[in-house]
Order: sequence, then structure tokens, then C-alpha cells
Amino acid sequence: MSDVRELLARLNPTTIRMETATGGGVDVLTNIDIAGALGMVPAGLGRDLLELLYGPDPSRADIVRVFHGITRLALEERNRRSRRFIDARTLWGIADCIAKFERDQGEQTRRNLSMLKARAAVARDQLFPEKLEERMVKIVLVVIGYMRGERLSNRERAHVLNVSESTYRECWAKVVDWLQTRAVDCERAAAKELARTLRRQ
Repeated sequence: MSDVRELLARLNPTTIRMETATGGGVDVLTNIDIAGALGMVPAGLGRDLLELLYGPDPSRADIVRVFHGITRLALEERNRRSRRFIDARTLWGIADCIAKFERDQGEQTRRNLSMLKARAAVARDQLFPEKLEERMVKIVLVVIGYMRGERLSNRERAHVLNVSESTYRECWAKVVDWLQTRAVDCERAAAKELARTLRRQ
């Protein structure tokens, strides 16, 4: 099997037909083996995506778990970027106040202040948009669609998020692109862990 993800489809309910049995041993890899190996994959977004995308018919609970996982990723990253911006802005502000208090206009001080100000500007540009929570449901739909093979244009994604294409490019594309990359990485790592577990059986 070139892709262990395809094995998860075997977990769908099937009807056993005894008259077709050929005898002479059992299948090398049973559905119980596959389900057991999947259970050994660490819980989290990666395993949840494997189950949603490749497992038996997804339930509402499967979709909710993926929604929670992607939302948690987005909000944690939003908070991390906010802290980085606050730290950079604070460091620049303190250095600027000290330079003014000491009336230090030397070349080294000006270079240092310019560098700190530039770092704060870069961190500001990397902030996720405000009111991220309000658009998470639609963002998750775009990310799950991407994981299922949908390749929407920026215009189509903007339509899903109910914003203009220019607003999408300026504000929301970085959020969606970052989440898609992270979701792909998580799912790929879970698939590798599933393959390793199956090889040990």
C-alpha cells in the first residue's frame, strides 16, 4: 500500500460473506490492526484530520473536533504574534525614551532606534486581523476544503469569507495560508506515525 491513508477506508462497515472465504490463513492486516494503529497516533489535529478526510463517513463530532483544532491553532498564533508586536514596540519605545532623556543623538543610537522601529513595523505587519473569531467558521471551511482538494482562487475565498478580494489579500490571506500549511503538516505527521505503527505490527 503506497499510502496508508487509503487503509482507513477499510474501516467502513462491511458485510462478511462466508461463502467467498478462500481459507489458508488470514489477511496480513485486519481492520482491527488498522483501527488499533490509528488509536496509537497521538490525539490532536493531525489524527482528527486523518479520520475526517480518510476514515468512515464523518460524524458531526469529527467535524467539530477539526474545527476546534484549527481554531485553537489560529488563536494561539494570533496571540503569539500580538505578544511579539507588543514586545518589539515596547523595546523600541523604551530605547527611544532613554535616548530622548539622555539627549543622545549619536550615530549608534540612531541606528539602534531605526532597527528597533523596523522590527516593530515588521511585527505589526504580521499581526492577524482583528475580529478573527468572527470569521473562524468560514476560514475552517476553506481550510477543510483545501485539505479535500479544493483549490479556490483568492476571489472565491474572499466570497466565502464575505470580504472584498483586496481585503482578503491584505488581511486574511496570511491567516488562511498559514492555517493550510499547518493543517497539511499536522495531517502528514499523523499519517507518518500511522505508517510507523502499522510497520511494527
